[in-house]
Amino acid sequence: MTKNTIRSRDVQSRSLNFHVLEAGEDRPGEDPVILLHGYPQTSHMWRHQMPVLGERFKVYAPDTRGYGGTDKPRTRLDRSILARDIIDLMDALDIESARIVGHDWGGIIASAAALKYPDRFSRLGLIDTLVSVWITWGIHGYWFKCEPDAEDFFKKHHRDFIRSTLGGEDTPYGGPPESPWAPVEGSEGSAALADWDPTQFWDAKDVKHYENAFSDPGSWFHAIEYYRHCLPFHVSTPDASAPGGVRFDFRSNQEIASMWHHEGLIFSHPEWNDNFMVFAPEDWHLKFEKPTMYLFSPFLMPQAFVDGQLPPDDYVPSGNAYADSFPHHFPDLRARGAQCGHFIPEEAPERTNELLMKFLTGEI
Repeated sequence: MTKNTIRSRDVQSRSLNFHVLEAGEDRPGEDPVILLHGYPQTSHMWRHQMPVLGERFKVYAPDTRGYGGTDKPRTRLDRSILARDIIDLMDALDIESARIVGHDWGGIIASAAALKYPDRFSRLGLIDTLVSVWITWGIHGYWFKCEPDAEDFFKKHHRDFIRSTLGGEDTPYGGPPESPWAPVEGSEGSAALADWDPTQFWDAKDVKHYENAFSDPGSWFHAIEYYRHCLPFHVSTPDASAPGGVRFDFRSNQEIASMWHHEGLIFSHPEWNDNFMVFAPEDWHLKFEKPTMYLFSPFLMPQAFVDGQLPPDDYVPSGNAYADSFPHHFPDLRARGAQCGHFIPEEAPERTNELLMKFLTGEI
């Protein structure tokens, strides 16, 4: 067995029993790398990165709370709990400081951990993710607030969801208001999805892994919990009298659900597409001063890809609340693009590996 072979084990922290993949060997005095997966995946999503990074670092990739082989305690959650989970895992592994990288929900957790516990991290890598502001075109963030819509959907379609999202099968369910997971007829996104072939990136074994992992009702519970309660939506308004010059007005889950079920669908609601919802107002004043890299795709930063071309290195998109949240929280920010879909580590593994290695070693 070589040092960069991916290995599997369980790690008991003070809060959870984690399933963890690891690669590489211990390097005393050098920060290891922690990789956090996104939704609806598991640590398996890092299969292309771990052997490469393992040549240079000790690498850990846990299944986060509720996913894969990690505990599923079915408790009310918020971002602080998810961030503390990572600190507890580091403590259990006797890691004082780490380089941390997260994709999608893994990036939300990684950024929360770095902002709340900056002394525990030396570098932060963010891949097609969010920090404190929700994107308006991410309509699933609104759908997850709807109870029992999301619960009923996953009871019926949990396997169909994985097979269609990652396996390329036809969806047996519709778009809004039934779900956000099927194209909306006539929308720009429908045309883009028509040209996207997931079978290029996930073979039958990969799809089966994710399908089996997401067939556990505990995973549906936590997927819903992450979106429903860890992302409390607030409308932000400039206000000179408020701390930091911004006022945050909370929107309850019921109010967000009413937007989803608005006559004419969410797209006709006056607060959709006019307000980027802030989901971390308590962290608005926090900054992580250490090196940070954001690797993004046209899915989250379409304005950065002019005529389908990669943006220049260190071009930081701006002009909306979501894009502006990155330099707001990360003063030492570098940015790179990837010409692929949202699942960058799996869709563009060579680009991901090259940039992560350069960033984590300090070359960029």
